Amino acid sequence: MKVKKLYILGMASLLAMGSCSGVLDITPDGRIDIDDVWKDNDMTGAYLNGCYNYYADNGGLNAYHFQTNPFVSISDDLWDCDAEVETGLSHAMMYNGACSSNSHPWIEGTRSWASAYEGVRKCNMFLTHIDEANVKSETNRARWKAEARLLRAAIYSNLLCNYGALTIILTKPNMYDDDFSFVQKYNGAATREEGYRKVIDFIFGDIDTALMEETIPWRNTSGSEANRVTKALGLAIKSRFALYAASPLNQAMTWEEAYQINHAALQQLRDNGYELYKTSHNTSEFGIYGSKGQVKWSKGADAAAAISEYFCSNPDFSTSERDLETIFSTRGNGGGVPWFVNGVGFQGGYRCGMVPTQELVDQYENVVYNSTEATASYFVLDLEKPYMDEKHLMPNYNTENPVYDAMNPYVDRDPRFYATVIYNECTRNALWKNEETDGRTGVKYAGNNYRNKTIWTNKEDNYTGIHVTQRTRTRTGYYMNKHLLPSSGEGKDGTVTRYKMYRLAEVILNTAECAIESGRVQEGMQLINEIRERAAMPPLPENPTTDEARLYLRHERRIEFVGEEIRFNDLRRWTAPDGDMTEYQWSTAMEISWKGDDAGGTPIYTYTRRTVRTSPRQCYSNKWLWVPLNLSEQNKLGTLTGEEWQNPGW
Repeated sequence: MKVKKLYILGMASLLAMGSCSGVLDITPDGRIDIDDVWKDNDMTGAYLNGCYNYYADNGGLNAYHFQTNPFVSISDDLWDCDAEVETGLSHAMMYNGACSSNSHPWIEGTRSWASAYEGVRKCNMFLTHIDEANVKSETNRARWKAEARLLRAAIYSNLLCNYGALTIILTKPNMYDDDFSFVQKYNGAATREEGYRKVIDFIFGDIDTALMEETIPWRNTSGSEANRVTKALGLAIKSRFALYAASPLNQAMTWEEAYQINHAALQQLRDNGYELYKTSHNTSEFGIYGSKGQVKWSKGADAAAAISEYFCSNPDFSTSERDLETIFSTRGNGGGVPWFVNGVGFQGGYRCGMVPTQELVDQYENVVYNSTEATASYFVLDLEKPYMDEKHLMPNYNTENPVYDAMNPYVDRDPRFYATVIYNECTRNALWKNEETDGRTGVKYAGNNYRNKTIWTNKEDNYTGIHVTQRTRTRTGYYMNKHLLPSSGEGKDGTVTRYKMYRLAEVILNTAECAIESGRVQEGMQLINEIRERAAMPPLPENPTTDEARLYLRHERRIEFVGEEIRFNDLRRWTAPDGDMTEYQWSTAMEISWKGDDAGGTPIYTYTRRTVRTSPRQCYSNKWLWVPLNLSEQNKLGTLTGEEWQNPGW
């Protein structure tokens, strides 16, 4: 055993005891000893606060300033426009397959193996000492202890999502000279599925223990407690990871068990006041979808306003808050305001970030409507086989759709389309930093000009038109509207919305999927239609076949969760362990060309589908189902246990 004790001295990142372990873990300048921390109420609370540094710093579209979020940009819904400009950035590395177990965007930063285990160790240290700590209030002691368990569960959920069954369960704040002979691959289980289940059971055990603690609230209603974990977060984690455990990739739980967990979680969340965000409270800002004529029925325009407002707003922590949908949001506000780092690049002159693909646009249904509501809806493409070729250049149109017009493709769509996508001829009323000479009218506009600008995405436009390399211009013919305040710009709005890590809509659709896969198709469809009702979309049939219901569910998840770090995880978990995601390798654009105006002054366009670039993305082979362990960790664990530690293919 002595050899293993000595060897473990070099395993700093595995056990998170390196130089970043924090001032309360060591004796800085001889001024404080870790044992002294537990003798003081305030230092004990501060130590718990330090545990929060390892969970929920940022996320979503605007997670980083200089480079965009790899958890989002790898999705087939979006293409990062910097990939052709900065080939050393994370998204370009993934698109080009230039990743290894030594260099991978997901093994660096706050979500890395090393950082996560540093957080685990801090939680374990706190849980080891909290019972004996000198805490003034027993109420605080009980709540802090439950919070540490929820935090440990949350950190472990990130590890499980990325590394799967390789995740090591640690319950003690191990020191360098401890005996680590207990470490076993898959935590001693014989298979990956059994190993995955062991981690699930550990996470759920922590959550269930915390849920029994009365001092943990269901919702934080004070801004001073905005970032603290809640019972609702625990249930949301259980919902997501029960779904993941039952999915084809993991097969670590039956669909019936996953349904029971999700059904109970959804009911408890509803019983404790969580509900979908359905009403816009700032119609002067968000009521543009009806006034601009994008959504021509009143309920649809109202739905688009509410959805847009929801994603552009931070939770308002109060006893009478408007946002009852968000369960947990990030602590940080990301890396930049959307209009500057992930909007129309010409507006700020910097970049447009991630832009919707044609595949995503193809998902939004056409609608038939009267003045008040949509009366029918039709898929644009066949859901089962949307494309006739691997490059997605030959769409398999839904022959039952009487609305879609290939020469006028953006009219009469799902309201969520307009709240998510900026397309050719959209207008944006904001401050535009750069000067411009309109290529159609010849009118010159000075820089720093507040005006209503039409976004031309046709290839002839020199400012917002599609382009193959410029970072300020779209690669696909579209820009992202989700999270983009309608009038925000320099000098107008500097708000960065916190990423909503968990929200009720996800739990609803998680439950719907588990219901469908466990034989409760009608219940699953009712839940899907609840999400559609919020979007003012007509209901889908309540009694389809299981195969049809599965297609409806996957379609709805794609529409609902654009840019929310969910889509790529869905693609992974819907894949068999020995399968791959090559079906999603190619991403396409809509290249629009302006051919002048007709006699009545109406622009004439041609629409041509083309691939975003000449080569496919290289991040959809089997090995991309999991994140690799860093090579140094792989070698250390292999030496320690005598087994090979690495996810397949890396």
